[in-house]
Amino acid sequence: MDSLIRLFRSRKTAISDGPDTPSAASDMDSPIAPTLLHARPASLTVLPAEIICEILSYLPPLSLVNLAPTCKLLRAHALTDSLWFRFVRENVPYQPDLKHHPAESWRQLYISLRPYWFLTRNKLWFSDKAHSGTTMTGNLMVIRYDARRQCIEGLRLVARHDIHSFESWDWKPEVIIHTFHPHVELYADDPLVKIVPGTYAQRNSAKEEVMMDTGRSRGVKSMISLCRGLPPDLQSNAMVVWPPRIIPAKERVRNESRNLFKGEGHRPSTLSDASDNVFRIRKWVEFGGMGTPVGVHIGEDVMTFSTVPDEYYTASREKPWQGIWVGDYSGHGCEFLLLIQRAVDRASEPPKASYASPLRHHYDRADSRHTLDLPVEAGEDGTCAGRLEAIKLTGDPNVPRGEFTWVAEDIGPAGLLRVADERIFKGARVVRSLGHSAARHFRNGAFSRPGFTKKQF
Repeated sequence: MDSLIRLFRSRKTAISDGPDTPSAASDMDSPIAPTLLHARPASLTVLPAEIICEILSYLPPLSLVNLAPTCKLLRAHALTDSLWFRFVRENVPYQPDLKHHPAESWRQLYISLRPYWFLTRNKLWFSDKAHSGTTMTGNLMVIRYDARRQCIEGLRLVARHDIHSFESWDWKPEVIIHTFHPHVELYADDPLVKIVPGTYAQRNSAKEEVMMDTGRSRGVKSMISLCRGLPPDLQSNAMVVWPPRIIPAKERVRNESRNLFKGEGHRPSTLSDASDNVFRIRKWVEFGGMGTPVGVHIGEDVMTFSTVPDEYYTASREKPWQGIWVGDYSGHGCEFLLLIQRAVDRASEPPKASYASPLRHHYDRADSRHTLDLPVEAGEDGTCAGRLEAIKLTGDPNVPRGEFTWVAEDIGPAGLLRVADERIFKGARVVRSLGHSAARHFRNGAFSRPGFTKKQF
């Protein structure tokens, strides 16, 4: 970008040097030398307007800002609203009738909500703690741009189930099967994130936290802060990171702090160092009497949010089971699961005995046979093959968020146990699987081998 700006600032190009210059003299034998010698001084600003706009369309927002002071013509081009509309559209691709009102222009709209557009671009976010501070449950949040109020708002995604009906399982009468019809909705009464125009203007640097107007209850306060990603070579197995290593992520951050992440080491020095995949929210309750300038902080806590790249939860023809699912966990209620369909590299398949080891250890092995890079091949009977992992995005006091809840080792012919002929699951394929259970507070966790039918999910 710096070299491009220098070119725009230059009034003459190298080919317009006079005949006495060394570069021109060395080209006298060239058949095009006379044309070069008599060329008029060529400023890059004489390019047609549509060519300049095409060049500028490849620049990021900060580069346009740096380009504007070079000259009046380029300033006019840098302020072209169609360029700034592209920046907004890239971050809000799912709203077809997008308008910049009540902002005067797309440029004003983009600048008023920077640098938080990454929140809407990634849409789906999950946290290490619930909004109430519970460590094991977490939150699943959808962040969107509200054009009517011109703000970025994050709402919790919640699910509930109807009254269950029960029936016995013909294949195993001692097992009771209950129905499950979840209702999924956004909880709009208490937003976790609310970015209004000018929010970033409150901060003096990217290190500072910014107050948000999210608390519907009197005295509830919240602040948002940017994070700095932790390079992979600095991550050790003993380090607590978010998101957990079993969840695919572009960036991870350290997720333990003695002072609730108040140190500057957890935050970026500049906006260019800020992560687009992780951020934090600090919440507390503040009490104070009438006219009291300083209140009392109670229950202060920090939630760390991360996102999953959409290619890991978007279903496709090769990976039809991949996605965000809702599971019914009886007394614990509904929980959200990330289902990832991975290929199995047969060439490096480990011994069957490795399944007896804890899944976390098996997954973290450097020679793991499971990969997202390999294509998922269909089985001999036309069904999808591969490994299906269910990871909790929200959890419960027994098995928390960020842990496996079950794993189908191979949903293809190699893992097929039988095809169900009982009425309730007639025609469903039962495949080999591992279920994860634990006592309260995630104690005595173990993996067992229940039967698993793909018709259940």
